[in-house]
Amino acid sequence: MTTEAAQIPKWNFKADYIETCNCDFGCPCNFNGFPTYGFCRALVLHHIREGQYGDTNLADIDVVSAASWPKAIHEGNGTCQLFITKKASADQRKAILSIFSGEAKGEGSFAIFAPTFKYVLEPQFVDMNVRIDGKKSSFTIPGVLEAGIEGFKNPVTGEEQDTKLNLPQGFIFKEADCAKSTTMKIMTPNLNFDDSGKNAFYAVVKYKGP
Repeated sequence: MTTEAAQIPKWNFKADYIETCNCDFGCPCNFNGFPTYGFCRALVLHHIREGQYGDTNLADIDVVSAASWPKAIHEGNGTCQLFITKKASADQRKAILSIFSGEAKGEGSFAIFAPTFKYVLEPQFVDMNVRIDGKKSSFTIPGVLEAGIEGFKNPVTGEEQDTKLNLPQGFIFKEADCAKSTTMKIMTPNLNFDDSGKNAFYAVVKYKGP
């Protein structure tokens, strides 16, 4: 074990995962690596149900990642900002920043996406309104951002369709409920966009450190 690895506390968490992005439904990035319109913008919530970072309990912590890339994610030059519930303690904040910055390595997109960001904005500790209800989930930060999702309906019968995306080798999720955003917008000086009515996913994810 390297000295660097030895210094990273053991960590793991299980979370409700809500993703909204600017791509068409299903998001072609999951299939051929390139976004629908040539660029990528996303608002993503992790509602941590349970988890540990060393001796720090991570249960019931909400984290929103706002990100934008001028081209495909793997082509870099992105901008990102984390929003963490202000109820998180100092130790919880430190743990979340270590994991979500990619510093703590391990599973998920965190360490993979970290090199794609050219600009990493200061994290914000804020009030959040989070509603977890599968494909009817939503999250808002008053005056800053808003995202809500819903399932697809059969255009003939009006019945809700149970559409899923299976990615056995996926590093973000292995299976997700496909949805669409009812609203997806952020209003800050550095990240400002409205991509409502586009792709969304709901999943339950589990990650752990190296």
